[in-house]
Amino acid sequence: MVKILITNATILTLSTKHELVINNGYLFIDGGVIKAVGSGEVPEELQYPELLISGKGRLVVPGLSSGYTRVSTYPLRYVLKSLTEDRVREYLSTLSRTDVYYSAILSFTDLLLKGVTTLMISDIYLDDIARAAHEVGLFTILASPIDINVGGYDPYHELKLIMQRWHGRVEEVKGAILTQEGLNDEVVNLYESYKCRVFIKDLKNLEGLNKVVDKIGLDNIIAVDPTEVINDLKIIRTYTTLNSWKPFQGLGIGDEPSYNLTDVLKTLLRSRHNGLDILFSATNSTTSIIGLDDMNCIEVGKRANIVIYNFTGPPGWPLLNSVDAIVNAVIYGNPVIESVIVGDNILLDGNEVLNVGVDLIKKATNRLEGILRDYIR
Repeated sequence: MVKILITNATILTLSTKHELVINNGYLFIDGGVIKAVGSGEVPEELQYPELLISGKGRLVVPGLSSGYTRVSTYPLRYVLKSLTEDRVREYLSTLSRTDVYYSAILSFTDLLLKGVTTLMISDIYLDDIARAAHEVGLFTILASPIDINVGGYDPYHELKLIMQRWHGRVEEVKGAILTQEGLNDEVVNLYESYKCRVFIKDLKNLEGLNKVVDKIGLDNIIAVDPTEVINDLKIIRTYTTLNSWKPFQGLGIGDEPSYNLTDVLKTLLRSRHNGLDILFSATNSTTSIIGLDDMNCIEVGKRANIVIYNFTGPPGWPLLNSVDAIVNAVIYGNPVIESVIVGDNILLDGNEVLNVGVDLIKKATNRLEGILRDYIR
């Protein structure tokens, strides 16, 4: 358990218990948990950490969160929108567990470099995606798509694997259910067996939802890109329904070619939404909605989940003190991400992903390049 002290930083807490912006701030992490946040001189009892990080010219913010993500299609991201659903299923049916593991390693490396630390994933071979998430150090909610139609793939078996091997046993991974056919008795039975969150993709009919809310509980149901909503329903928006986004709803990458959550935030900011509301949704709201509310902001008692931006030079410079300037700098400025700390682990330092070596990246790209050449002609 490493004791980490960050000093002289600008901290955007996105907390309701601390000041929103702390200038000349310090942050003390012990055992992966935030033990102190403040401004000015560091208390004497905190001045002897095992790792001291100078925050001069740096901005410390909570990590971004994607509420809907796929990793098996990561190698297809530049052509995905031009493919039919049948072609995508055909591609997925050719993938082995090892192929999906390597896709996840590449995807998670990309996401980490862009400041994403927590995410919900709905995909095939979640057991192998869980292994990749554990190795990289990202916190994931893995939602088995129970009505997916991919040849040779059994989503119920995969859900069972996640719940037996990972959920409640490894802190970075939790299991969940995703359905595109709405809530029915089958979903209710799965919920009663596993007591996990239930995600509904493309909710169009509230009648089915209303019938089972009393059995599952509205707090355990999350709608991804719904066309209809009811009060208090937790919602994740991707580009598909981004024009319906409202503050405190969550955000997700979806299937965009950029694979970049910041592009989603830029789109909302250009639509004249409030920048602080947008950034709050991409961090605090989304992290809480998917089930990781113990790491949704920078606050004493929360699990450490922070991104450190370097503003000492372009492209981020200058780092100004106003909230609007800080939010615009994070969303528009493309500042350099210097370090990422999640729990007790430093996942990225000096813009280098620490848990994923060059050899593993090369092995992953070499394997997947052959599959792509056969698939895209």
